Amino acid sequence: MTIKSNPFSTRFIQPGALPYEFFGQTTANALAQRLLSLPSKRGMIVGPHGSGKSTLVQSLFKPISLLAPAVRLHPLRFSSDKVANQLALRERKGWAKGSIVILDGYEQLPFWTRMFVEWMVRGKAATLLVTMHKPRLGFELLWQTTTDNRTAEWVIGQLLPENEREETIVRLLRSPDWTASRLRNGENLRESLFDMYDWWQKDANRT
Repeated sequence: MTIKSNPFSTRFIQPGALPYEFFGQTTANALAQRLLSLPSKRGMIVGPHGSGKSTLVQSLFKPISLLAPAVRLHPLRFSSDKVANQLALRERKGWAKGSIVILDGYEQLPFWTRMFVEWMVRGKAATLLVTMHKPRLGFELLWQTTTDNRTAEWVIGQLLPENEREETIVRLLRSPDWTASRLRNGENLRESLFDMYDWWQKDANRT
């Protein structure tokens, strides 16, 4: 194996680098249409840390943009509570009537800011889509993200070079590094993928 770009580098794993895989259960276009038809105009994507919520939001952005007059996506997930609060309050001025407002990492906002945001969106007849770890009253579930062995194998396969994919997946999934990482991180697949950066370097040197 020749060491080139490590496929487990942050730039290959960050939201938007890979599409969200639905495994035939639905499509991004279908979810976008469903969001716009929600009677409450409030949709939520729910799932644990590192299970693909932000990746799904990125995959939905284009099909939603084709159906709605204006879409605003605000990533709050990597902000502190204070920064997320400031961002939401500042960006609200750009929310147009009938638009789609997407807040990725809704739980970063303090309770009263969430109440204010929901009031603002309602006043503009806009649709609000949020990502959260747990369901929130008043929102309709658009999708629930989960991680399992099939998900992990698919994501790893997307990251690895095609000519080395099958045998490398087998080595990785059988490695003590992967087993220890999955036990440590639970449903947070993203952190396990980050952990594999060092595994890739070691495996490349051995082969």
